[in-house]
Amino acid sequence: MPDSQKYEIPSTPISFRLSRASLGFIFATVILAALTGFSTYKNIRRGQNLMEQFLLQKGETVIRSIEAGHRTSMMHHMSEGNPLHTLIIENIRENDIAFIRIVNEKNSVIDETASLSVSKLSAQQIDRIIRTGRPVTELHSELRLFTVSDLFQPKNQGQDTMMAGSYRMPSAGTPNDQGKQFISIGLITDEFDTARKQDMQHALFMGGILFLIGSVGIYFLFLYQAIRVAKSTLTDMKLYTDNVIESIPTGLITLDAQNRVVSCNRKAEEIFRRTKEEIQGKTITETLPGCSFNCRDICNTDVDLSDEFITDDGRHIPIKISGSCLTNNEGRAVGTVLIIRDMSSIREMEQQLERSRRMVALGKMAAGIAHEIRNPLGTLRGFAHYFGSRPEANEESKSYANLMISEVDRLNRNVSGLLQFARPREPQFLPVDLDELLAKTAVLMESDFANHGLNFHWQRNTGITVFADPDLLLQVLMNLIKNSIHATPPGGQISLTGSESEQNIRISVSDTGSGMNDHEREKMFDPFFTTGKTGTGLGLAVSHQIIEQHQGVFEVETASGKGTTVTLVLPKRKRNDDGEKKTGNDSAGR
Repeated sequence: MPDSQKYEIPSTPISFRLSRASLGFIFATVILAALTGFSTYKNIRRGQNLMEQFLLQKGETVIRSIEAGHRTSMMHHMSEGNPLHTLIIENIRENDIAFIRIVNEKNSVIDETASLSVSKLSAQQIDRIIRTGRPVTELHSELRLFTVSDLFQPKNQGQDTMMAGSYRMPSAGTPNDQGKQFISIGLITDEFDTARKQDMQHALFMGGILFLIGSVGIYFLFLYQAIRVAKSTLTDMKLYTDNVIESIPTGLITLDAQNRVVSCNRKAEEIFRRTKEEIQGKTITETLPGCSFNCRDICNTDVDLSDEFITDDGRHIPIKISGSCLTNNEGRAVGTVLIIRDMSSIREMEQQLERSRRMVALGKMAAGIAHEIRNPLGTLRGFAHYFGSRPEANEESKSYANLMISEVDRLNRNVSGLLQFARPREPQFLPVDLDELLAKTAVLMESDFANHGLNFHWQRNTGITVFADPDLLLQVLMNLIKNSIHATPPGGQISLTGSESEQNIRISVSDTGSGMNDHEREKMFDPFFTTGKTGTGLGLAVSHQIIEQHQGVFEVETASGKGTTVTLVLPKRKRNDDGEKKTGNDSAGR
């Protein structure tokens, strides 16, 4: 595995997706930009055309005025100098006229106001004017000039001489008899250029606004996508951490700075026997009544602290607690996280292990004692029978002899119980009809119920089949019922029921007797422990041993003065030593 490989929390891939509002915004922005660009282009073109039309009209007006003025001057001021040049000078005084130039067909200058860099008419332009009879225009952007060129006609058609008595030869430079003449006027376009520049600035300003709006829109689109990704990542992170916390097999709770519960996982709810909503906002002492630990001490130690809290129903639950401080990004403590483990099952396992260890030791001892006692007991019983049966024995001697025999028999039964406990019989597993087993138990114990004045109820038609040793299982049920009979006063009730789940079969013996306290509950399966005046105290110890051979367990629910329910929990199939389940045919064939 390469060192550079990174492992990340599983997350949901987020594709770039636009909402309808975003698509609408982008579409509107594009359409608005296109309309604005088209409108700006149309305005600029319209302004250009209006400028050219206006300057063309103005140029033609100036040309016609020069023609008319020249005609008039020829009629009334012939003796004076060059009237055409005077007219040109007078017209050029207007601020928006840059130059006036008159040329002939050979493109030779007849008259002009100033020598500018604007080239004279080309042959093509002259030919176009002659051919179309319309003026020719040209825009010189670098000089900011608009030229209008047209045919110059200072005389009327057919007029070769002036009126009689007033004829004079034209002076030098006078346009006369020089063929066709052409006039060019250069109009300054500064005002139009300024207006066009303002239009361009306005267009750029509007384009900048649209660009800004579009940029902001795109920014918000990417921001929206980033928010979606962050939200999805946070959701995945929350689900991941929630699943991790909920799957922890120990209770986890978080506290704020005032040691009030903020959150807890499902296991903690099971330990507290309360829901998260019921404990949120409560202090840790209210949540775990009876505990004496301090959160500061827990955070300052690496060792799990053992404690015990009391549930609402009065049960004492042993727990182990560890914890650590929660800090913010500034390193300040803002709360505490506590890990709580329910030690009830572990404690029960420890007690069961200790009980098994003691039973093994006791069994070995009992086997030795029973072996050493049974032979002397047989001898004592034989001598007691011999002395009681002698002819010379009186009634008193016979009664003593019979008492000795009964006591030897009682002692022998105890020794037999010890032997059974020390060397239990290997169970023979068979499919057992639970209905038949319960019915047989009821028949065998019927007289006991009648003698003690008890009501007995047993469940019928369960339809359950259990794989067990029928004789040993019957012995266990009879031992449990006998204990219930001794603990239940006359008029009480004893019940025998059965049920099954997917994995187990449960057989319960319930009574309405005196029940047991915690000490009696803890010692009930110990050998020789009994609360009655009669009995050896081996019945439940042997029963416990038999159920262990069946790989089952006992469940006990009891309380002083509230009766007792003892439940046998047996697997549906016997397990072999490897822990694998045997099939019904295999179990039946053993």
